Formats: sequence, structure tokens, C-alpha cells
Amino acid sequence: MRWERLIQEMEADLDAEERRELVGEVADRTRREVGRLHVVDRLRAAVGREVTLALSGCGPVRGSVRRVGPDWLLLDDAQGSAVLVLLAGILWVEGLAPAAVDPAAVSAVDQRLGVHAVLRATARDRAVVQVLLRDGGELRGTVNRVGADYVELGAEPRVTAVERCLPLAAITLVRLR
Repeated sequence: MRWERLIQEMEADLDAEERRELVGEVADRTRREVGRLHVVDRLRAAVGREVTLALSGCGPVRGSVRRVGPDWLLLDDAQGSAVLVLLAGILWVEGLAPAAVDPAAVSAVDQRLGVHAVLRATARDRAVVQVLLRDGGELRGTVNRVGADYVELGAEPRVTAVERCLPLAAITLVRLR
């Protein structure tokens, strides 16, 4: 009887040690997985979800995430406007689910469809936009041209003269009107 109890105690100790090792390994793997994620991966998991974004120069904006690119996201805001947010202008995000989209699962098109392509489409459409800047400034006009690191904004629709040349780094969001 004594041998049996001794063996049972040894088995219980070994089982407990294996459980501790497994818990430690799972925690370590989880930390490594989270450590390779970017905010864009978290935002991709929020498509269709209401979030609040604190943006440099213009404060919080609330809306439903419609689409996420490598350096931008498209948000339907409370006023019913489509808002193109440059990720570099985000200070914090509230309302994200704990999930993230695995970067390996993102299509090559979605990985390459940068803010330049979206802004060029806006230029082709000659749509009037409202541009909010990181310093709190606001401009209105049409996107005439998109360079490598800038946007040329015309003062009125269908006007080809450049009113302003805006570095992309100065832009927080572009709202379609």
C-alpha cells in the first residue's frame, strides 16, 4: 500500500510539472505571436466593427471600419461620410476585438494597395475632399495629383491649378464630400 501511494504521488508530481511546462510554453508562444503583429493586423480584424480613433490634430473620430490597407483605413463615420485615415495619424484606437488577422493570410493586393493608389482614384474621380492636417488645419478641394510623398490639392472641382502641395506626413484624414 505504501509503494502504491508513493508511485501515485510521483505520478501526480510529474503530471503537475508537465502542466506547468505546457502553460509556460503556451504563454511564451502567445507572447511571440502577439509580438509579431502590427496595429494594421488588429485593424483588419475590426472590419465591420465600430471603433473610435484618436487622430493627431483633429481628436476622436468614431465609425465603422470598412476596409484596411497597409497604411490607411476606410471608415464610415457618424455623419455618413467615407473617411480615409492615414495610419500614421492614429494616436490610439478603442473598440478593437482581441483578435487580429494573421499577416500571412492577407492577400498580395491588400498588402500592396497603399494610400497612394486610393488617393489617385480620388484624383481620377475629381471628388471634392476635406483634408484634416496633423496641426489641426483643414483644407477643402480636389486631389489633382499624387506624388511619392505628397498630394496636390486644387481649390475647386475641375480646376487644374494647384492650390496647395501637401506632404502625406502632414495629413491625418481625407473625408469624401
